Amino acid sequence: MYKYLSVVVAALLLLTSCSMHEEIDLAKEGNGFYKIDVDMSQMMAMIKSMSGDKIPDSVSNRVMDSVYSLKGMIDSSGGEFTKEEKAYFYNGTAHVKMDMPGNKMNVVMQFPVKNAADLKKFFAVYDKVDSLNKLKKQQQKEAEAIAGPNDQMDPSQGLMNGGLPFNRTPYIITDTSIERVALSKEKMQEQMGKEMQGAEMFMSQMNMMVTIKLPRPAKRLEGKNAKLSDDKRSVFLSTSLSEMMDNAESNTFKVIF
Repeated sequence: MYKYLSVVVAALLLLTSCSMHEEIDLAKEGNGFYKIDVDMSQMMAMIKSMSGDKIPDSVSNRVMDSVYSLKGMIDSSGGEFTKEEKAYFYNGTAHVKMDMPGNKMNVVMQFPVKNAADLKKFFAVYDKVDSLNKLKKQQQKEAEAIAGPNDQMDPSQGLMNGGLPFNRTPYIITDTSIERVALSKEKMQEQMGKEMQGAEMFMSQMNMMVTIKLPRPAKRLEGKNAKLSDDKRSVFLSTSLSEMMDNAESNTFKVIF
């Protein structure tokens, strides 16, 4: 039971969320950011319903509100990075709020970016760190399989052990455009893996929101669910995992500015 639950929790933390808000702020040159805000509260309730009274008290009673540097994520990846590349993570933060008795959990990760060109460079570094940590995790799989149940059942461990907790949606970025690329149903299922089988009801409740603040007014916006603010300086998108599975285009857009 512990092994099954730990796999499901890991899959939820690493691949999906109940409600995810991705924000890119490029409004002010040299002072932007990339942020992912994830509300996993429904996940907490699911863990309890699946485990009954098998969660150790040290986990079930846990409450935390902490801000962490993301320095360890890039340092522990084992990759070679320049000083400028390391700065994205060295100056990045993760704010973790968890209230197990109240079924509450929220994680906000934020990284500094200067402009659209810098955002493109950041994504390349993020993906490299993510790939290296996944390889490292695979190599440690046997050791993790025999880990103590307290660690396996602690939902915060996925973040605390240095792994990136979220798969990002790919973008194509130029100095004058940002395109959010659609993932096929097959690709999403591949990312989720077999561990997520049987969690369809929970997954159908997952929602995705995107906000992009542009450095200047948009000239054109394409996308089924994408909308512009009145001043044309912000792009908004809202969709759900079930909608993305039915129609990949619901999670994509292209804005030219």
